[in-house]
Amino acid sequence: MKALFAAALTAVPVVAFACATYNANQVSQAIQNSPYASSALQSSSCTWGGASMAESGGNTCSSNGNNFGVLQLTSKNLPAGMTSSQYMALPLQQQVDIWIQQAGPSSQGGAFNTVNGDVGSSIKGYPITSGTAAACAQFGALICSKDLASLNTTGQCPSQGNGGVRATNGTLANGTANLDGNWQSICSWGQVIQKKIDASGCNNGTQTPPTQPTNCPSPTPATGGLMAGAPTSGTSAASAAPLPSTATQPAVASTDVVVSAAQI
Repeated sequence: MKALFAAALTAVPVVAFACATYNANQVSQAIQNSPYASSALQSSSCTWGGASMAESGGNTCSSNGNNFGVLQLTSKNLPAGMTSSQYMALPLQQQVDIWIQQAGPSSQGGAFNTVNGDVGSSIKGYPITSGTAAACAQFGALICSKDLASLNTTGQCPSQGNGGVRATNGTLANGTANLDGNWQSICSWGQVIQKKIDASGCNNGTQTPPTQPTNCPSPTPATGGLMAGAPTSGTSAASAAPLPSTATQPAVASTDVVVSAAQI
């Protein structure tokens, strides 16, 4: 299915759309509308609507040079033959469809399954929310598994100055990275995502169709799912249902992190 989908993308000319900004409900609705979303992913679509607000502010042209679009698809997960500029020129629904196929929750492995299964409970006293699970999926298997190991040992994620190893080309290659390119863990970034979920008012019901965006003339400043000043402790009490189970998926997933030496 993925190969056929990618072939279809390259066979059809990419039509450029203006940059547009959507709210969490609209992104959630696009996930529910996608033919590539499982019923479980559709039922947890508000998690990803909230995540899109943290990742890109809902802007289809958001980029940090390595991650692109409303849900910040990493460059190596772009479909064959598609450039980042072409991806960002797609309308919301097509961006979401590609994200689901190339890097959505169903592409994650064991660490994600564990974190996802703990949504609503805690690990060594640390509350696990749907935001934590979403951050795990966005950062990928390596960082998520390292942060999960830290939680299982200390009840805390690593952080800058406290065992944190920032993601770079080198630390990703040697398997030591436990934070993303802006020193965020699944704990700290998960809290940012959870606050966006809580603030969205999204309820997985009938929502505003993603057809009336707020148009903007140019891409927003680079974000890539990285937010300065993210909290390092505490978490929202609200938790949505766990994300789709992916027990049969590969153990190594793509990482949605900045891997260049120069961080934005």
